[in-house]
Amino acid sequence: MGERPLRPGLIAEGSSDEPYLGKLIKKQLDALLLAKSHHTVAVADCEIAPARTTGSGGTAAVIDAAWDLAQDCHLLFVHCDADERGKAEKIAAELADRRRSAERAAVPVLLVPVLMTESWMLADRKALEAVVPGIETADYPYAKPAAVEKNVALPSAKKAKLGPKQVWKALLGDQAHETLTDAAEALVQRTDLGVLAQVPSYRAWVEETEAALAGLGYL
Repeated sequence: MGERPLRPGLIAEGSSDEPYLGKLIKKQLDALLLAKSHHTVAVADCEIAPARTTGSGGTAAVIDAAWDLAQDCHLLFVHCDADERGKAEKIAAELADRRRSAERAAVPVLLVPVLMTESWMLADRKALEAVVPGIETADYPYAKPAAVEKNVALPSAKKAKLGPKQVWKALLGDQAHETLTDAAEALVQRTDLGVLAQVPSYRAWVEETEAALAGLGYL
């Protein structure tokens, strides 16, 4: 039996999410299929939609752009941060409804980190230390990976509770956004998926992905 192809797609909330999530999706799919599939599956690089889930033109335009990409994929991941979960759910529900009359289109899967994509990027301290130059890990504030889903205080400033973007800025300074974008691919390569699996929202996403793969006959 030959290789079975799997083409994943992503419509993300913002351009800064795309490098990290696109690589992470492929890495996680490769790991899942290697561990659980009875097929030999060739996972393609993740296709990225030109539109964003919070982009201009309204939800209808976003859904149309996602539907266009769904024609070329098997799975389409619909990303929003936790504060926009309702928007992701609405987009995914509309895609699923359209798929009832076009079953060759991609199965939509929600991808909603808590609190946001930057939370998942902070979960593996060893990976951060390996790939992010100049990171001040002495102020790394998370005792366990699951703690990235909460606002926390830095060891050096215990009063203020910070969200993940504020933590990134504290660790990397004013160039945090640029550093993260540059390091996204390397960070995914070094990240231990077993560490990420300790984060509840990540674990929930993997479970939904497994269900979608099973529905398509990959597992």
